[in-house]
Amino acid sequence: MKSCPALSLLACVIFVACAVLPAQQVPGATQLPDRPYAIKKTWIIGGAGNWDYLTADPTARRLFIAHSTQVQVVDLDTGTLSGQITGLREARDIALDDAGQLGYISDGADNQVKVFDRRSLQVVASIPTGPGPRALVLEPQTRLLFAVCTTPTARPAQTPNAPPVRESEIKTTITVIDTESRTPLAEILMPGRLGFAQTDGNGQVFVNIVNRNQVARIDAQSIAAYLRAHAAVPPAANSPGPANASGPPNASSPAKPADSTRVFDWSHESRLPNSAQSSMAIFALGSDCSDPRALAVDAQHGRLFAACNNMKMIVLNASTGEAITSLNTGPGTDAVAYDPDHSMIYVSNGGAQGSLTIIHQDVTDTYAVVQVLSTRQRARTLAVDRSNGQVLLVTDLLAVDLAEPGTIGSLKTAPASGSFQVLVISN
Repeated sequence: MKSCPALSLLACVIFVACAVLPAQQVPGATQLPDRPYAIKKTWIIGGAGNWDYLTADPTARRLFIAHSTQVQVVDLDTGTLSGQITGLREARDIALDDAGQLGYISDGADNQVKVFDRRSLQVVASIPTGPGPRALVLEPQTRLLFAVCTTPTARPAQTPNAPPVRESEIKTTITVIDTESRTPLAEILMPGRLGFAQTDGNGQVFVNIVNRNQVARIDAQSIAAYLRAHAAVPPAANSPGPANASGPPNASSPAKPADSTRVFDWSHESRLPNSAQSSMAIFALGSDCSDPRALAVDAQHGRLFAACNNMKMIVLNASTGEAITSLNTGPGTDAVAYDPDHSMIYVSNGGAQGSLTIIHQDVTDTYAVVQVLSTRQRARTLAVDRSNGQVLLVTDLLAVDLAEPGTIGSLKTAPASGSFQVLVISN
């Protein structure tokens, strides 16, 4: 597609912004704060292609953005692009260690996690994972990195007339990585399509099971203890794992004879452990939630915030899975963040014109939507700068080429070159 002439680019963008969008209504706020949130700054950083998650480092004053084949690094004080991490096929998420030395990037198209030096921004190692890694969780108590994969595992060859795979048969994996040796230690085979994941920082990892409207709680400390206890003696081929509660059940031999990676098959509902003492528990999100896309954890109060694709956010008890309440959000949700320093929850909605749902936590189980801020179309992922409470979203602008023939209704949109930007929101 031809690009818009320089003088008409703004008109092209304004035309797209004013075009009729799908008839989805953004829920209104229950009350407005004394100091409303607003878009305070817009940082144009450029770059092309789709983007995924972003991660803020408030200490080093950097924002890491997974943007197509690179990770862009933005200076949080100046809003300028200070560097980039290259050599990726599809950057999807970034996790940072607490020592300020290393970072980890899920490369979804390469089925790898790339380790990079945070000073030089150079990739220093590559670690194989299951198919399509996306969300990364670095669990601080065990120093294990959990790479949540989104591509379903391959099924055995089917006959030509075999029925299509049913949603209930889909399985995906989580690769458990030792950050010290930079090697995969285990593959957890999970039921359903996995989504975003988070840790409470105290040995528990939570992950959305998107097509089942569930959240899984995984005991990272139990997994670490089992792996340490059995590190010197690999299991015999196809032998079952420990039957007691001290380690993960259903551990089997490596998927490949030459690979020491263990496989924990937790994909069969009849064999899933479901008590608080087991290695994994499954929490149902109930009828209020459809297609959970995002997840945040309030570790201090033991609460989970699951943002769903039906414009709802569900609050759960992180220990029992009990539903506490639900709140209205907006269309096209893809991220939720909790700021414990200010008792605020932010849900970014990239559908329709784009919005940010701002929720205040008064006490542990009292929540209110205090503002719905209009943002930009496709501003769907976010990060919070905990040093100052600012919310950071990314998006780009869509444009049309008015020189191309066609009626208004048939004009095609495309990202305007160089329009990729960071929105800085605060009150």
